[in-house]
Amino acid sequence: EVAEYASTLPYVESAHEYKFMCSDPGQQMLIDDAREKGLNRVVVASCSPRMHEKTFRKASQTAGINPYCFQMACIREHCSWVTEDPEKATEKAKDLVRGAVSRVLHHEMLTAGVADVNPNVLVIGAGIAGMQAALDIAYAGMKVYLVEREPTIGGTMLKFDKTFPTLDCAACIGTPKLVSVGQDPNIEMYTNSEVAEVTGFVGNFNVKIRRKPRHVDLQKCTGCGECTAVVLDEDRPPKKSEGELWVDRIQIDEARCSQCGECVRACMEDNAEIQGLTNIVRQRFQAVSSRNELADPTPLQKILLMSQEERKTFWGDHFRKCIKCYGCIDMCPVFVGWDDGLQISQWMEGGQVPPPYPLFHLLRAYNVWDTCVGCGECEKTCPADIPLKMLQDIIRYLPVEDVVETIPGLEAEALEKISSFVEKRRESSRRISYAS
Repeated sequence: EVAEYASTLPYVESAHEYKFMCSDPGQQMLIDDAREKGLNRVVVASCSPRMHEKTFRKASQTAGINPYCFQMACIREHCSWVTEDPEKATEKAKDLVRGAVSRVLHHEMLTAGVADVNPNVLVIGAGIAGMQAALDIAYAGMKVYLVEREPTIGGTMLKFDKTFPTLDCAACIGTPKLVSVGQDPNIEMYTNSEVAEVTGFVGNFNVKIRRKPRHVDLQKCTGCGECTAVVLDEDRPPKKSEGELWVDRIQIDEARCSQCGECVRACMEDNAEIQGLTNIVRQRFQAVSSRNELADPTPLQKILLMSQEERKTFWGDHFRKCIKCYGCIDMCPVFVGWDDGLQISQWMEGGQVPPPYPLFHLLRAYNVWDTCVGCGECEKTCPADIPLKMLQDIIRYLPVEDVVETIPGLEAEALEKISSFVEKRRESSRRISYAS
């Protein structure tokens, strides 16, 4: 009855009923019919596409029909096996066939392509299962990216004393794997990170990993622990233990952080000569001011060597791309709404795109002039790739009057406001000033 109904549908040239379409005789019937009648589309109503779609695509191709001009209607799993009333099942099967015929008319002839496969593997979660999976894949010679949302790997198992059923020591099982994961050259770890986006297709995925700011440079950190034990003044009473506030800046709870900057200040005071940003930025500025010949200047040094007109063009070209998405503010770990801060909303109308430049960017940057930890989240977040980290380095090292020469275009009223703000904040600033 379903086959008879199908033969009455528009564009249908031939309709047959056969009990075992997936068998060789069933496929041959399809091939012969297609060749004799010059068909260019095929619909098979039988089992699920997952089971035999490839079978009938191959048969269609053998008959000279593009394999992607084939459509399968599942009248077994979706109809006869799950619909109790035979009459209703028959009507449902007719609907499924009619839908398949209507759809196959819109199929386009496709050609199977060949794509290079990226053998690298992403493992999400670095608990005991994730570590073992990463090690097995790495031992097979493939590159592994291991992503863990916590600051440390190991997961819940390492918190146990004994493991079931042998009562083996959890640390005795997990610790060797921790070491192996850390030392394996084929494993690249991303701790304190989360997968933000996955695009692409099988064999060629693109994954965007969101790394939370740590506020320390792992390459330069000596593990001295000074940032974890900071004594605060009495005017900022924290939860204390024998007069000390224990703040592990890597494992800090960002939701509860008061962003006082004391952990950063402690690191800078105890490691003034090797503190990464202070040392590197000062060297770059001094190399220009001493008029040394620079064989391969950094982007920052190139700006310092530009003429006033060149600087105006450089920053204008970058700032014009700004869509004022506020990502540089939202993702900044130390940006808070100070009562005495430079309120951006008071200086410009909402919805201005691009915003008045360099006003918007300098107001944002100076709001965190004395609390910036140099994490670079503002620049990483910016969809327009504006060099915000470089801008932050400039305002933290140079006096305001030199900043407006390096980043020209600021009006006199705004300059006066920013200068007043910096001087007022400098008196109460709790961190070291980079300016000499």
